[in-house]
Amino acid sequence: MIKKGRRTTKGAPHKYEVSFMRHVVTDYLQGNESVRQVAVRYNVNRQSIIDWKKRFYSDIADTNHIIPMTEEEQKELEAIKKQMKALQKQLDYEKMRNFALETMIDLAKDKLGVDVRKNFGAKQPKP
Repeated sequence: MIKKGRRTTKGAPHKYEVSFMRHVVTDYLQGNESVRQVAVRYNVNRQSIIDWKKRFYSDIADTNHIIPMTEEEQKELEAIKKQMKALQKQLDYEKMRNFALETMIDLAKDKLGVDVRKNFGAKQPKP
């Protein structure tokens, strides 16, 4: 009598988890690397990535569609943009202010002989 394999088993069991295979394919599809470079990075066979891509492409492509923002999300985005613009303006002002103060300190040292900057490397005299 010849023993046959299980009817439910088709091929060898997977060496990798499905989540790992999907991650590798997603990384390959979203990146700028070749299959060979991705295979080297993840230490897997190049042909495996090609097979995984065929297997998971439609699932991964469906999840990469951009979902339009709701009205509330658009309002929040606009508020964040306004806040970012205000913060950028404030940062520019503080940069100018800092430059003016640094220039004033340099002029005080050159013209008046007053050294305002602290020398953090100098030892303090003992009382």
